[in-house]
Amino acid sequence: MEKVAMEFFMMPLEEKQKYPMLPGTVQGYGQAFVFSEDQKLDWCNMFALGVEPHSIRNPKLWPSKPSDFSETVESYSREIRKVCKNLLKYIAITLKLKEDVFEEMFGVAVQAVRMNYYPACPRPDLVYGLSPHSDGSALTVLQQGRGSSVGLQILKDDDWVSVHPIPNALVINVGDTIEVLTNGRYTSVEHRAVTHKERDRLSLVTFYAPSYDVELGPLPELVDVENPCKFRRYNHGEYSKHYVTNKLDGKKTLEFAKLGN
Repeated sequence: MEKVAMEFFMMPLEEKQKYPMLPGTVQGYGQAFVFSEDQKLDWCNMFALGVEPHSIRNPKLWPSKPSDFSETVESYSREIRKVCKNLLKYIAITLKLKEDVFEEMFGVAVQAVRMNYYPACPRPDLVYGLSPHSDGSALTVLQQGRGSSVGLQILKDDDWVSVHPIPNALVINVGDTIEVLTNGRYTSVEHRAVTHKERDRLSLVTFYAPSYDVELGPLPELVDVENPCKFRRYNHGEYSKHYVTNKLDGKKTLEFAKLGN
């Protein structure tokens, strides 16, 4: 998967621009979360695709080059989907819930993949690779490219901590959806990507989330006198639309679901 992703990013610009990420969308090649001409852009080239269900796919954005690109994405995504389903079972078990509670609730889960290429940056002190944010998904699965520079940082106790790549390992981020469903027992991870002056970086990111037509809110089993309800009920499709139409800004998008907002 890393091989075909890098081959795509190394193609001539005019070839990649055949698959443009249009304003207000998050599929295709380009820059997401851009809302003004004055906005400082992140130092990152993105290529994103909707994978599951097939209804969210845009076939025009699936490239013909590299020749094995589509087949590789399909195979990779099937395996990552299995990982996500298993992780959600284990999260449920830790909360003393039915192990299939999330799978039953999510319906046909939405899955998307985004490939990020961060070129070497002459002034890493002036620009992010990707601005600080939490993900709107339930789970995000990150594969950091072999030999890439250290780029991912998470916010812990008000300090940014670098996550060093480990060969043959995946990084799992909890997204906003799980924070809502667990009423804050699991919290979404605020993270960012930083740039490197001399080395480039590749990352592969899978977002796994409920079906867009699902109504979400804290699970009743996780709300009591000691843990009062922190979030309202909402439609996941509405939240997703809110997420992709707002600039990345820490955990600000989660305010959409908080009671009292």
